[in-house]
Amino acid sequence: MNRAVSEELQRIGVSQAQAESIADDLSGNDARTLLSELLQRGLWSLVIDESSPSKLPVLGGDAVRRLLDKGVDVDDLMDVVRETQVDMIYSVANLIDWPTYELELEEPSGLTMFVGLQESGENALPIHDLHSCLMSRDPSGRHGEPRAIEVRQFQKLGEDEQENILDLLQERKLSAAALLWKKCIGGELKECMKAVQVLHEQLT
Repeated sequence: MNRAVSEELQRIGVSQAQAESIADDLSGNDARTLLSELLQRGLWSLVIDESSPSKLPVLGGDAVRRLLDKGVDVDDLMDVVRETQVDMIYSVANLIDWPTYELELEEPSGLTMFVGLQESGENALPIHDLHSCLMSRDPSGRHGEPRAIEVRQFQKLGEDEQENILDLLQERKLSAAALLWKKCIGGELKECMKAVQVLHEQLT
């Protein structure tokens, strides 16, 4: 069973080490790490992929189409939608961790409220904390922070150009990355250097 669970988790993108750790916990009748993994992945799956602006009208319906027809920048609108969604999933994670989150409600005497898991015949255990580590699971790698203009420009480049710039950033060859950025985007070298420094902070 452990191997099957681990393989299935890896199929959906869980690292081998994490998948094996979850499977080990399940062997000890503790499913909390599995639930935490699924909840965090599920919450982030509700956030729009900012590199696919074509999905924005589908998500927002007529209201988004009207804004786009009036000339609202699609990237500005994408950022507003994504930042709103990130704030929402963080609030949902807080609510799961603390059902009384932002409510002026005292727990009744002798009663502790929490979302938990219970094996047959055992006491329920609170699920692992979600909100404190949710932002570290941001697929963009920015821990929930808004994307910079430079990231927008980077995302519009071709795959080969993105890969070459990212390789240089990861190797901390910022001067070479700035020269390549100047070739791809243009501008003064000083501004290109500032741009790759921003990319280094947000993408690596």
